[in-house]
Amino acid sequence: MRARLVPIVLVVALASPARGEGPQFVHADSLALAARESAFAAHVAKGDRERAQGRLYDAAAAYAEALAIRHDSVVAGRLGVLMAHDRPAHAAELLLDAIKHANTTPAERKTFSDAYEVVRTKGAWVDVIISHAGARTTLDGKPRNESGFSAFAMFVLTGEHEVRASLPGYVDDARTFRVVPKEDMRIELTLKPVADFDSQPRILTREHRSSSVETPNELGHESASDEPTYTKQEDPFGYEDPKPAEKPAETRWSIGGGPVVVLGVASWMPAVGVVAGGSWRSNEYVSLGLEGRAAWLTTGVGGEPISAMTAGGIASACGHYRWAFGCVLGHLGVIRVDASKERYVERSDSFVMPGGGGRAGVKFVPARSFAVQGSVDVLGLSRGVKVGVGDRVVSETPPLLVSAQVLGTWEF
Repeated sequence: MRARLVPIVLVVALASPARGEGPQFVHADSLALAARESAFAAHVAKGDRERAQGRLYDAAAAYAEALAIRHDSVVAGRLGVLMAHDRPAHAAELLLDAIKHANTTPAERKTFSDAYEVVRTKGAWVDVIISHAGARTTLDGKPRNESGFSAFAMFVLTGEHEVRASLPGYVDDARTFRVVPKEDMRIELTLKPVADFDSQPRILTREHRSSSVETPNELGHESASDEPTYTKQEDPFGYEDPKPAEKPAETRWSIGGGPVVVLGVASWMPAVGVVAGGSWRSNEYVSLGLEGRAAWLTTGVGGEPISAMTAGGIASACGHYRWAFGCVLGHLGVIRVDASKERYVERSDSFVMPGGGGRAGVKFVPARSFAVQGSVDVLGLSRGVKVGVGDRVVSETPPLLVSAQVLGTWEF
């Protein structure tokens, strides 16, 4: 029996770790990597669970926490789908990355593509090229391209924007541009040294570079008055730029028209009509306009067979900032009141109403050269309107007109 046990004991002894080798350690980097992957998987699982239960904001937060640990194109695409409507500018980059790199099912890839098409209707890609790397770049005053690349792309929402590049020792360069949905564009920014900004362009030669170097004649080379020996890359500001200088933005004219609703036309019931006019925009911030409008009361004044209407002209001076604008208005028009001959002695009264007021509105540019704008006006008039029948006052309105209008405009 003992003879049979000896081989078994030897096998067990050889298979067991040697006590003299000391304790075994797992590498610290492996433990940290395993911890990060576990946390990443936990956040992704939480995001999937919250999204399935309809808690979209919680799901987006979980996906963002996962991406903070490490990048994953599938998770980026899921976060982009959730952000497509609320934050399209951020969603565009996530969805484009997912469309190009995500390794997932065809069904999920289609959700990425569908969301990306929705985002594309709200803006366009802008390629920015900067003459110097390391420049600080802002879009509408907010930092972009924090890595300081000399070329990058960003998705920008529809409307007017400003991109600016700055670098210590150089003059800032900025461009104001207008984004039209799905029309990608390219912008180049050139930073010039502060010392050379106000001076005339000059050709730098070896003589200018160093006074301690032997003259070219002593070496048997070209004289200092000959053509420069430095390349465009070595001395970019010693040569004239072959490209024509950028022209300032041209002034723009626009004409348009649309429906208008006016309150205060001898009654507080709505008067409906049309408005048409044109404007001249001297720059991105200021415009002057002139328009005419007419509106008719949709019901009788005070429930009586008495009609009323207004017609007149409005001059405007407006200030613009991106998609919003505000105006100072001057008004000259009439309010006309007509009594029906079926019940009363036929009579018409017209009142000339000069006045002034203000306007606030928004502007949307769905396509190049075409815009839609909506606004609300408040006009103070020289006097109010009182309508009476015999000794009875049917309606009395204060010297005030309130209106709302929507215009389609063509810019040229």
